[in-house]
Amino acid sequence: MDPKKDSLVIGFESDAATLIANSDVNYVTDTQIRNIYDPLIERDKETGEFTPVLAEKWGNIDKTTWRIKLKKGIKFQNGADFDANSVKFSIDYILDKKNNSAYRSRWADVKEVKVISPDEVKIITIKPFPSLIQRIAEDLLIMDPGYVKEVGTEKAAKEPIGTGPYKFMKWSRDNYLKLEAFNDYWQGKPKIKNLEFRYIPEFSSRLSAFLSGEIDMFKNIPVDSVEKVKSGDNATVEEIASSRVNYLALNTFHDGPLKDEKIRQAINYAVNVDELLESILNGHGTKMTGPLSELNAEYVKTDDYGYDPDKALKLIKEAGYDPKSLKLTLDTPSGRYPMDSQVAQGIASQLKEIGIQVDVKVNEWGAHLEKIQNRKMGDMFILGWGPAFDAQSTIENLFTKVAPYSSFYDKGIEKSIYQTNQLFDKDKRFDGYAKIQKGIGTKGCLGTTLAASRLICGTQ
Repeated sequence: MDPKKDSLVIGFESDAATLIANSDVNYVTDTQIRNIYDPLIERDKETGEFTPVLAEKWGNIDKTTWRIKLKKGIKFQNGADFDANSVKFSIDYILDKKNNSAYRSRWADVKEVKVISPDEVKIITIKPFPSLIQRIAEDLLIMDPGYVKEVGTEKAAKEPIGTGPYKFMKWSRDNYLKLEAFNDYWQGKPKIKNLEFRYIPEFSSRLSAFLSGEIDMFKNIPVDSVEKVKSGDNATVEEIASSRVNYLALNTFHDGPLKDEKIRQAINYAVNVDELLESILNGHGTKMTGPLSELNAEYVKTDDYGYDPDKALKLIKEAGYDPKSLKLTLDTPSGRYPMDSQVAQGIASQLKEIGIQVDVKVNEWGAHLEKIQNRKMGDMFILGWGPAFDAQSTIENLFTKVAPYSSFYDKGIEKSIYQTNQLFDKDKRFDGYAKIQKGIGTKGCLGTTLAASRLICGTQ
């Protein structure tokens, strides 16, 4: 990108679900609105350590009480003051059932937020919540309570106000979101004056828009087009390590054969992950054996099922099924993840080799998420998670009953998750998540897991 350029157009795979903060657990929404809102705390991009943003410092008084000191003199984009009431309002918004926040299950252990002074809040939890700072860093964005109360949540969801570097200008659903630099931003005037997210769902269309100069940047380059982009005169391709997980969920909330542990294990044996990586993803990915990427803080190595179609057939018969009688559904988005619908078709083809018939259903991204959240998915679905730094962010959100994107529930595993979540001792916490990772693998609750450890993006 030309360093003198003062505007930026980013090709994005999907529209935001909403522009109000603390509502939608969705990378697409979060990436866009974090230009409008600021967090209290974030992670350092190099070290992963927590660093202050709107907060100045923080700490726990005891296992159920935390205090956060806030920075002074910061203004919202409408001129209102950022203060402790803003923090309380933003957390209370998550906790209030009527707001239907998808973050609520992640904050269920918060009992109360108290304003101590204009620049200090106390957060009281129901039980030990050692990952509270993690939740604040990953989830919480700060809204102006006066503005939301004045205009109502419906308007605030369409015309947001935050303390962030960019102000809302115009949002055309399924077309674009246009933002303008907030010149009085507390961390300094942004170098890019105009920022636009342009929604282009299909990979090929994003690539064409990029090569023609209509957009300046996009991510998730189709893997079969990487060399084409690299050969362009004004284009560069960057690949960076990521802990993001792209996976096939084997859905135990659906009343079907995948409720049977042996059927889930059989699917793991019947899918040739190495072949998918090589033939569809052109090597741009890493095979996983468990729910976490090697980049996750509490990652441990788990046993690999391997490709063994004979063992898959044996397990299916032990479960009392004829493989040819199994007719499963597989839901996938198209263009949301690298080669997502192609991977889905590849999995269907591999399962057909042992007699299982798979109906691949391709969904628009918003409809795909809505089906998962409302437990309307069938037997299997393609989804991604992260990038998450720690084990809890992935494990709690994919393997507990109330989590919005979960596909699997086991009473014993869930109990272990919640017990481990309360541990302040790092070594005991690590051991707890190690056992959970191995237990999840044994249950066969994930099918093929492909870590997008090479996040590919193009820039003009």
